[in-house]
Amino acid sequence: MTSTTNEDEWLIPRSDITFDYLKKFNRNAMILHLIQGLLMVFFGFLPFLDFSVDIYTTYLEFDLGPPPTLSPNPEVIFTFTALGAFVGTFLLLSAIAHFLIAYPLNKKYVRDLKKGINKVRWFEYALSSSIMIVLIALFFGVLDFWSLFMIFISNALMNMFGLMMELHNVYTRKLNEKVRWTAYYLGVVAGAVPWIVITAYFINTGVSEGAEIPTFVYLIYIIELVFFNTFAINMILQYKGVGKWKDYLYGERVYIILSLVSKTFLAWLVFAGVFSPTG
Repeated sequence: MTSTTNEDEWLIPRSDITFDYLKKFNRNAMILHLIQGLLMVFFGFLPFLDFSVDIYTTYLEFDLGPPPTLSPNPEVIFTFTALGAFVGTFLLLSAIAHFLIAYPLNKKYVRDLKKGINKVRWFEYALSSSIMIVLIALFFGVLDFWSLFMIFISNALMNMFGLMMELHNVYTRKLNEKVRWTAYYLGVVAGAVPWIVITAYFINTGVSEGAEIPTFVYLIYIIELVFFNTFAINMILQYKGVGKWKDYLYGERVYIILSLVSKTFLAWLVFAGVFSPTG
């Protein structure tokens, strides 16, 4: 069964996933994100769970010598003193996005889904997943402010390329043309950069004698790397029309599940590893 009520809508194979179902699904995702986000903020401000990270700049310092030299001059510009609130931020952003989709923007959400687009998703991901990747980078020793800034922007651009991919292919479907993958490939490059940097730090992290990298850090790296890639795989399956992914709404539900699970894992791994009183 298909719908042709608007020339801008492309044909969506209908399944048991309805727009009503997705509204309830978003509402439930909102509740789960909200509860966890509030818990993270609460835990983050408890005095015995205090954890802080110094953020540096490493501008060059010129020494007249002799001989004249240029050398890095690391300076602390600020300190994260309540990292728990930072952890809760990406969960709360997701809760806000799901609230907007389920309630005030629901009609627009439905109209966009009929075209194969979810703009709110990509804007939310651009913020929430970029905060996530910055948090992950912090645990692997990326403490330079401008490096973290570039990681944030690169990851945000990856998600904007995801939006561009959907916008471009509204027209390819209307014209019955092949899928255009240019935006997808650019997104892959932008999304790979932060992980290349994080991996470089991960491999080259020095550990003092008798100490070892905590298990939760390995888990964060492996689990979140896998989850970040599953979003890209979900898009491939959607645009290749593989199995149930022929229905755009099926892929939409998978995006919601992936978002909830990846954020949940990261938040509780951080809490278990860092904020635990015995951690």
